[in-house]
Amino acid sequence: MARWVVVVQFGHGEQYKVEEVVRFEATPEQARASLYEIACTHRPRMGLRQQRREVFRTGDGDAYYVHIEGMMSTHRVFYRLAELAWSSDSRGGYPH
Repeated sequence: MARWVVVVQFGHGEQYKVEEVVRFEATPEQARASLYEIACTHRPRMGLRQQRREVFRTGDGDAYYVHIEGMMSTHRVFYRLAELAWSSDSRGGYPH
């Protein structure tokens, strides 16, 4: 099984952050299903009171653009799925 990470990208203006949401091992199909579930449920900010969420798939399902309307603000974030391609850690590195 491959090793995966889901990252969320968000910010305003020229200030953007990328944070890891989760790391896991799965098949590509399982990883895409996990990404979709995270895009539909994850709260990118603590205390966010979601009123409405729209989830848009981009590409082949390895990324989602999510528009979240809260009580006081609107958040626009990208959730992306990435497969580990190489690691210096001998337990998990495999070159492609």
